[in-house]
Amino acid sequence: MDTISDLPDCILLHILSFLPTKTVFLTTVLSRRWTHLCHHLQHLHFDQNQFRNRNTWSDFSAKKRFLDIVNWILSRHKAPPIRTFRLTCDLNQSDEYTVEWFIRKVLGPNLEELNLQLSSNCCSDPKVAIPNGVFSCTSLVTLRLNGCHVRIPPPSAPSCRYHLPSLKTLQLYYVKISDGNLEEILSHCTALETLILGHVRQSFVKVQLSICFPSLKSLHFKSFYGDALRLLVIDTPSLKRLYIQVVSGFREIRVRNLHNVDEASINIAQQSIVLEFLVELCRIRILELGFLTVDFLPEVPPHRIPEFTCLQRLELTVRCFDTRYIMNMLQKCPILKLLAIVFIITNHKMDPDQSPKWEHPVKVPTCLASHLQVIEIKRYFECRDDRDFFAYVLQHGLVLESLDIQVDNTRSKGFPEELSLLPRSSKACQINFCDVYV
Repeated sequence: MDTISDLPDCILLHILSFLPTKTVFLTTVLSRRWTHLCHHLQHLHFDQNQFRNRNTWSDFSAKKRFLDIVNWILSRHKAPPIRTFRLTCDLNQSDEYTVEWFIRKVLGPNLEELNLQLSSNCCSDPKVAIPNGVFSCTSLVTLRLNGCHVRIPPPSAPSCRYHLPSLKTLQLYYVKISDGNLEEILSHCTALETLILGHVRQSFVKVQLSICFPSLKSLHFKSFYGDALRLLVIDTPSLKRLYIQVVSGFREIRVRNLHNVDEASINIAQQSIVLEFLVELCRIRILELGFLTVDFLPEVPPHRIPEFTCLQRLELTVRCFDTRYIMNMLQKCPILKLLAIVFIITNHKMDPDQSPKWEHPVKVPTCLASHLQVIEIKRYFECRDDRDFFAYVLQHGLVLESLDIQVDNTRSKGFPEELSLLPRSSKACQINFCDVYV
């Protein structure tokens, strides 16, 4: 007995909303009723990769067939209005207007999510013009624009009005903005909770960007070479999660009201900016410092590093094993439970002489004697001088439960055996080795 077909349409449509649209349309072979349901879907998820058939289609024909299918489905869609539209595909310049038509077709007073994951195999990115109505869609909760050149209409354009009172998630990644003003758009997202900005470019020089939202809970910001911005202002009193990576371009970053951040990842190459972040994040629970930040930590006087009274997990991404800043950070983390040290993969072998010699700390870090339970060393290429560090933490790690080391077995030269023979103050401590997975 087909019990599923006995369910009412509203329940079946809810079940189908969790499936890719291609999978949903495969149900049309069952009966006319399923065909009827497919034309009333409110959640449409299109992914070009699901339509590829490498045995019979070229990439070009696969893309064209995919866009034709999307066009066919949208042309035959009936009420109720679309609530979710997700599109993942490769574009040529000739496809720009097709995608713009898709957006206009799904845009309406009930649209809650618009997700465009666009890429191009051509030399230039596709220039997709976002219809004016997208930035005044009062029902829109999630807007994700990834991998394209977007022509956002300026506020002065006819019939254009920025107003996104329901928007909670905004993601712009690998996006170039022409005409419009990013900060102007952000200022009209009064309910924003998640903001993701990565490699966002503007066609005109804008020297300042302010991210000031009382409701924002998660911020992901990634900036690389060539950005015109010179000043970034972050003022987010409700923020819980922060990821920021800045290689260059900013002369100044001002941060305020980060006292509620619970988890952060910082990878910034400017010492003064990083220190300002660390002071603001002194009550954080989980902290990751990227190699751009770690590179200058040995130059920072210990008294300038704030004490992290609530920090339980610390991850450092490093180029080489410099125990000076590692011990300095441990001194500032009295209740640290987990320390992870991750080596970045480089194409050249690290000279052991580049790693500074071990210096015996004047004082045993409080966390080492009372809280530190796990030490993880990932992608480690051992150096004989590092044995002093391991001997020290094994000797003074009174509550240490595990020392986990990911090491290159082909170059370890008996290192695991030597380390296993070192005395341990914690009887519960286990030393675990695994091979490096590159």
